[in-house]
Amino acid sequence: MKRVALVVFALMAVVMGWSQTLTLMNNGIVKFWPGEDQIRPYVGAIEMIADKYAQANKLAINIVYRDVSKGSLTFDAMLAAGNPPDVWIDAGSYMPNYMNDTYALRLEEYVDLRDYREDFLSLWSRNGHLYALPLTNIATGMAVNLSMLKQIGYTLPPIEQWTTTEFLSLAAKLKAVGIPATMVMGKGGQNSWTDVWLYAHGATMFKPGDNTRVAINSPQAVAGLEFIKTLVDRGYTPPPLEVNDDDGVELFTTGKVFSCMMQNGHSDYWFPEQIKQGKITVIPEYTFVEFPHAPGLSHAPVSGYQTVVLAHKSRDEARNKLVAGLAAAVSGKEAQWYYVTITGGFPTLKNFAPSIGAAAAPSYKAIAGLASTAGVYKEWPDGPQFAEARRIWYSYTEQWLRKRITTQQLLSRFEADANKVLAAAK
Repeated sequence: MKRVALVVFALMAVVMGWSQTLTLMNNGIVKFWPGEDQIRPYVGAIEMIADKYAQANKLAINIVYRDVSKGSLTFDAMLAAGNPPDVWIDAGSYMPNYMNDTYALRLEEYVDLRDYREDFLSLWSRNGHLYALPLTNIATGMAVNLSMLKQIGYTLPPIEQWTTTEFLSLAAKLKAVGIPATMVMGKGGQNSWTDVWLYAHGATMFKPGDNTRVAINSPQAVAGLEFIKTLVDRGYTPPPLEVNDDDGVELFTTGKVFSCMMQNGHSDYWFPEQIKQGKITVIPEYTFVEFPHAPGLSHAPVSGYQTVVLAHKSRDEARNKLVAGLAAAVSGKEAQWYYVTITGGFPTLKNFAPSIGAAAAPSYKAIAGLASTAGVYKEWPDGPQFAEARRIWYSYTEQWLRKRITTQQLLSRFEADANKVLAAAK
């Protein structure tokens, strides 16, 4: 086999007459705070936490960095050689094929999970067992231009009154002064940044804990799609077939639309960038709020995806305990503190909300509040069969936006075709 170059750091504590080595693979380095990096003898926070664990347990830990430019090649090479990493920190999209009893530890049997939020744990459980620990969450929300609201003399109502009915009333006021209210993104099919309206009406692509078949063919989804159709038909959005998520970020950060689904990292980066490029002269007042919810509901959940930690199972139970302990260490409170304050990720632990560094930004605080009160959903599970189901969704929603099929035809045809794909993958 062709040798794959790996960047490896050894963190070792040697014990006379005995030593054991674990391998930790990460997808990057979380740096320290400026100044802290001058006193820490490590390249990053996870390296420090791993070394503490190594010394406490009298073992060695090799840290391997995945080459992010080559996808999963680093992991694939290690797996093919029969030496997969004991602990793997990475985007959740890489993990589904290994979340099973053949490859991974049942972490609920080794780790105290009381401090983790149950909604995040449920995303990484299969058949009643937890196979990955959620390390950090990347959440989205409805970015809204508060300066535009001042222009029309409107104040956002309390969340109880922030309904889809109220939003249509606001959209009419905005249209009267030439401002599109929001973005329906349908270039290449309706994407997840628009599907949030389905969740705002109580629909869901999959039932919680059941990824074997789609659950979107429901009265709630019909209501959500009809709402989207109303936004389009009344001219409250730019032409949906001409825009996608990138266009949404561009239009919002150049002051051409009132609201758009996005991450706080998008707005915080692109507003200053648009000033540099001369596209705007001042950054408007803006914040993040929940999407309006259908009357009768109390909240519209926010979309999110996670960085997670997977622990490889071996036949040596003593080693399994050490591996699970390392997984817990690199996903626990100390690790999350650095991910939150340095990288701007959101914690997955209960009652844990650092408020310095990246977490001090107003936009960060706004989205953090949404995730904790409204809840988080993940529309599409990770894995090739779900990617194919999503492709089918894009195809049918594009036809629907072109008015070639009805709302019920969209849902029924997608349900039948998607479930065939999911059944074949069992």
